[in-house]
Amino acid sequence: MNTKPEAVTQTPEEQAPAGVVRELGELPPGAILEEEAVARMFNRHPASVKRAVARGELPPPTRFLGKPRWTAGAILAHLDTRLESARREAEKEAARISRLSP
Repeated sequence: MNTKPEAVTQTPEEQAPAGVVRELGELPPGAILEEEAVARMFNRHPASVKRAVARGELPPPTRFLGKPRWTAGAILAHLDTRLESARREAEKEAARISRLSP
């Protein structure tokens, strides 16, 4: 496995979250991703990936052969869970606001 980061040229839409989800969705759910690959997908530095994990924005990695790794399926499942949670919160907030309106 090549651990050397490669230069990646991305168009603005590929840098958007939808591009990342599309790229993750094209991989088999069991595809193993190294930290550098996750950083490239999100157009971020590997340190930003660590911070995103600490904030709960990405799932915690599994250590494999001494390095943090994710599966494409684990990242997508985590994003789905976060989106569902945000949807429920938005619905609660909308219901709260509608109760305040005359």
